This record gives sequence, C-alpha cells and structure tokens, in this order.
Amino acid sequence: MPRFVLEIGTEEIPPRFFPPALAQLRQDGARMLEGARLAFHDIKVYGTPRRLVLIAEGLAAQQAARTREERGPAAKVAFDSDGNPTKAAQGFARRHGLTPEQLVRKETDQGEYVFAVIQDPELPAKEALSGPLPGLISGLSFPKTMRWGTGKLRFGRPIRWLLALVDEDIVDFDLEGLRSGRETRGHPVLADGMKPVQSADEYEKTLLDLSVIVDPDVRWEDLYRQLGEIAAETQATVLGKERLLHDTPIADLVQKPDLFSMVMDDSLNMQTVFLVEYPTAAVGKFSESFLELPDEVLTTEMQHVQSYFPMALETSDESHPWELIPSFVAVRDGGSEHLDTIVAGWESVLRAKLIDVSFFHEQDLKRPLADRTDDLKGVVFQEQLGSMYDKVERVRAVAAAAAGQVGLSVGETKALNRAALLCKADLTTEVVVELSALQGIMGGVYAETGGEEPEVARAIAEHYRPRFAKDDTPWSLLGTLLGLADKLDTVSACFAIGLVPTGSADPYGLRREGMGIVRILSETPDDPSRLPIPLSELSTRRLIRVALDMLPKGLTLQRSADEVAEAVMSFLQERLATRLREQEVRYDLVNAALAIDTDIRDSASRARNLNWLAQKSPDFLKTVIACTRAINISKGFGDDEVNLNLLEPGAEEALWNAYENARREIEKLEDVLRQSRAKYDEARFYESVFGLLGPLRDPIDRYFDDVLVMAEKEDVRRNRLATCWAISQLCRRIADFSLIVQA
Repeated sequence: MPRFVLEIGTEEIPPRFFPPALAQLRQDGARMLEGARLAFHDIKVYGTPRRLVLIAEGLAAQQAARTREERGPAAKVAFDSDGNPTKAAQGFARRHGLTPEQLVRKETDQGEYVFAVIQDPELPAKEALSGPLPGLISGLSFPKTMRWGTGKLRFGRPIRWLLALVDEDIVDFDLEGLRSGRETRGHPVLADGMKPVQSADEYEKTLLDLSVIVDPDVRWEDLYRQLGEIAAETQATVLGKERLLHDTPIADLVQKPDLFSMVMDDSLNMQTVFLVEYPTAAVGKFSESFLELPDEVLTTEMQHVQSYFPMALETSDESHPWELIPSFVAVRDGGSEHLDTIVAGWESVLRAKLIDVSFFHEQDLKRPLADRTDDLKGVVFQEQLGSMYDKVERVRAVAAAAAGQVGLSVGETKALNRAALLCKADLTTEVVVELSALQGIMGGVYAETGGEEPEVARAIAEHYRPRFAKDDTPWSLLGTLLGLADKLDTVSACFAIGLVPTGSADPYGLRREGMGIVRILSETPDDPSRLPIPLSELSTRRLIRVALDMLPKGLTLQRSADEVAEAVMSFLQERLATRLREQEVRYDLVNAALAIDTDIRDSASRARNLNWLAQKSPDFLKTVIACTRAINISKGFGDDEVNLNLLEPGAEEALWNAYENARREIEKLEDVLRQSRAKYDEARFYESVFGLLGPLRDPIDRYFDDVLVMAEKEDVRRNRLATCWAISQLCRRIADFSLIVQA
C-alpha cells in the first residue's frame, strides 16, 4: 500500500515547541486523512531542529466511495402542478451538475422536498491530499509564532521548503508562494544543499545519507549509546543520561503532550535530542579548584546553562551516592571532524561561567540568610499580591495551620516557622539571581553554612519539590508541610485575583504548582519511618481559606472567598485526574472516584484502588451494573428515611435486609480504616467493601423484576425510591458507579 510523507522544512525550532506541535500534527493529520476519505494503517510524526514530519503508513491508493444527499427546495416549489421543473429545480440541479430529471423527491418532517444524490469522485491519494495540506500546515499552533517576508502566514519558525510524496509521486500544493516538491535539505554542515527523495519509502534513508537522523527515538538511542560508551571508558557516571520516563518512547509521548512538555522541560537528554540532527558526544574538563563550589551550583551551571552532562564517581554513602569529577560530556550537532577544537571551546565557555559563579558564591557567604529576609520587601511576587515578603507571611500562616492540623510538637512547629521565614531569602543572593534553577537549593545550602538547624535547612532545600515529572516529593516532615503551604498560597492567591490558567497560557506556572500539591497530598506515604504524620487529616479547603484570609487588605477579589476555594479545589481535582490518567488509571474510573466529595488524598486512593478492583475482580462489572440500576432510578431523590412498615414481604424486604447487612459490615470496616491509614489498609478496605456489595446483586435484580418502584401510591413510591437512594449512598463509599463505562 502507498506511503505518504510530508516534511515541513524550517529554520531552527526550539525544543519546547515540539511537544504541542507534534501532538497537533499527529492528531490533525489523522483528521485530515479521514476527512479526505483516505484509509491508513498508522501515523507517525518526527521532529528535528529544522523539520516537522508526518508519515502515513499503509495509505489507501484512492479515496473511498461516498454518496451524499443535498436537500433542495420543497417539491411544490420545485415542480409546477403539471409536474414540470420550475426555475428553482433547474437552478438547484445545475448547481450540483445534474438534470432536473435526476432529482429525487423524498418525504421529510417538514414535508416533501427534492434532493440531489451526488456520487463524490474517487480521486487518487496524491490529488485528494493537495487541497487540505495547506490548511493542515497553517493550522499548527506554537507557544510563539512569527511572520517573515511579505506573507501573512504565521508559524513557529520561517518555512523554507515543503516535501510531500505519495510513494514516488509529488503531492502538488502551494503555501504562501512556496511550492511542494520532492527535495529535502540535509545537515547544514555535513551535507550540501537540497537533495531529491526518489520515493516516500526512501525518505529516512535519504536523510541518513545526508547526516540527518530524522526519528527522535533513533537519535535518543544513538545519544544514549554514546553516553554509555563514554561512561564505560572513563569508569564514571554521566549524570542525566537516563531518560526521565525510560520505558516511554517519544512516539508514545507525542500522544500525551502535557507529559511530553513536562519531560522536555526537565530532561537534559530530551532537550538535547531536539537540539541536534546528528549527535556526537565528547568529554571536556575543567579545573579541580571549581569542585569547592556546592555540587548543586556545578551541576546547574553545566546542565541548565551550558547543556552539558556532568560526570561523577559512585560512592558508598547512601546520602551522597556520587561525587563530581572535573569532567563533563557535551553533544555536538555534527560529526567528529575538528572535535578537539570544539571541546576546547566548550571548556573555555564553562571556565568563564564558573569563575563568575565562584565570585558570586563568595559574596553570598558574607551575609547570613536570616539577614536577607527584609530584602524580600523589594522583590515583587505579583503586582496585586505584593512582595515576596508578603508571600512569606502568607506561607508562614498556612504552614502554621497545617502544623496545627497534624499535631506537630512545639519544637517542630517552631522549626517549620523558621524554615517558612527563610524559604525565599535566597532569591536575593547573587548565585540564585544568576542561576534561578537553584531557588530553594541554595537556600538550604546557605542555611546550613549559616548555622541553622539541619531540619530547617533541609525543609528550605526541599520545599520546591517536586520540580519535574519524576522528581520526588519532599522527603522530610517539615519540607512536606512547607512545600504544601507555599504551593497552596501561590495557587489560591492567583485564583483570587483571576489569574487562572486558560488553554496554553499559564504564566505563573499554576498547573505545575497544582500538580505538586496533588503529588504531595496523594503520593507521600503515611510511613512513620519517613513522614510520621497522617496527611489524610489535612483539610486542603481550610488551608486554602487561611491563604485567602492573609491576602492584602483592600484587595478586590474576583469572587467570594468560598467560591475561590471551591475553584481551587476543582482545579486540583483536574490536576489529580491528569496525574491518575498518566498512571494509567482508566478515565471512567477516575471520573467515578473523583465524583465523590472527598479531599485529594482520598480521591487518589479511591481511584487507584477502583482501578485495581476492575482488573482483579471477575465480578466487578456485574456488581457495578446491578448497583447502577438503583443509582439511576433514585438520582435527585434526596435523603428520606425508609419506612419499614411499608416494605412488602418478598423481594422488597429481602433487598432491605441485604442492604442493612452490607451497611453494618461496611461501617465496621470504616472504623478500622480510621484507626490506620497505611496504604495496605486502604487497599484491603476497598476490596472488602466491594466484596460486601457483591451479595446485593441478586436481591437488586429480583427487586426490579418483582417490584414496581414508581408505584401509584406516593408514600409507597417514595419509600421504594428511598431504598434505592440508600443503596446508591452505600455504593458511594467507593465511587459513583453510574459514571463507570459498562461495555
């Protein structure tokens, strides 16, 4: 079957543009082919710094047949009393290339009308694609776009060539005066000018001959192999060479653009893959004297500023598993020619940067961190929300409220307050001004060197976590509460003044902050060896209200505080739903679990355990279907008590007795769960509760077979609806079963 290749050749595209662009190209490309009536087996999208590529495998050679009907005028208007076509019929027929005699008369809800039955042409694939391709390309969106020349088209970067082939044939179209063809451009240094691609099947091989590895997964494998070889040769660890989601190919990440964007932001090797078309890795060195700098400074300068991979030796110290060495790996977009000169340039640039940051570090050490808190009054957090000093005061209040909720000791509460006071002071240090990625981390370093208690320094260092997709949540007790307080304040304060993320616009990073809150609340285990507090006892809503109560006096809120709090909770539930779907919890089970009005931690546990039950229990769907019968009929009924005197013997009494037995046993399980919130207890709880709902299946089925719920007598009808309502509320101890897909 034919193969279709579209290549959009551009000037260099930034790595962060690729996640949304490739996802849209894949989705819109499939939609375009379906709209063109061209079947296909599979779609792939590739990206390099200088091209976006769409490939359709197993494309149909020509369009599928289609017959469609177009409605025309009413029959009495189209034909006169003698049955002759009027001008209305003649014009309608002519417009569709038919004669009036070919029109068909049909009855409709509005009377008899005439129809044109049209057989659409079955064009070859190359002709069928020439029309929609310009719209596909111009419809792609990017975080930022530009215009060039005299045209009106906006794109992520200027388009310089277009390749479009179905097998050996060119798909001919025009985009702003740029004509499609069969020529592609190879590597800007290793290849010379434009070269023809003879057929779509030869596309990847032709580009490889031109020193371009077009498939990003193949580029990643090549880069990973080179980094592994360097590690083996030097007997050192190359930090950052592992992919954040090592089991997930880029081809799969394309279908999850939010996750793809997060990985792109946080993974040096992923960014490197989209910075080069032909990677060549090499080792550079720097002076050992720079190893006196904190490790975090060195690794940030190398990874985040220079896009170098630091190198280290493994140690036997579990708290510090590796020790940096004065070497790094950098990646060239090109071959190995003159590599010594390139490496010398890398080393020179890094040396200059490290000299600067060494000076900044020395200057910072001259002032204790505690002396810098007043400096935060001159650092703006947000124009309406005040300074970073004001934010720190709000964070301290939220942290104090959290400490009270979980019952911290006096000493722990004092340490948490100290950490909250100092947590943003490093924003005024010269190292953080130079390297903003070190926020919090340098605060922890400077707190420790300044004589603060170890738990205070650790909380400051941890409170930005999780910083990226695979980052840990804060490990310590104080770091957890401080991080939660900081993120809740940011989200709540921004929502209060209407700064809510919309579409791709999220200038204050609230989605990331929201995901951090969700992960802290739902993924921090209640493990006394790690975090000896029951996070399930935290009331997120109450903490949000504390943050809102601390907002500047006289600030005009977009909505009432209660409405803002509910909006924040809804936002966090959306972030939780995204996180659960990333963890491959079924979407309908996520919806069913989150429909129950509980806090983040309970919702997450409910969804994960429901997903586990759906996979484990052979009777899962049978129980859900039976219970849903009672749920659906009693929706919107209300909480009336059941009058036992109105129950009829037989199916009605049997169902009520089965319900009462299940309710009593479930309430016993809830008492046990309240006494111990460990993860294994929650799993056992949901399994046991679901097991107690199973015996309700037969009584429910018999009830609906033998009993008329919607009886004529109002008191009987209401009593039967109350029975069904009671069953629905019992099911809600697990989830809203009516939202579970029953196919």
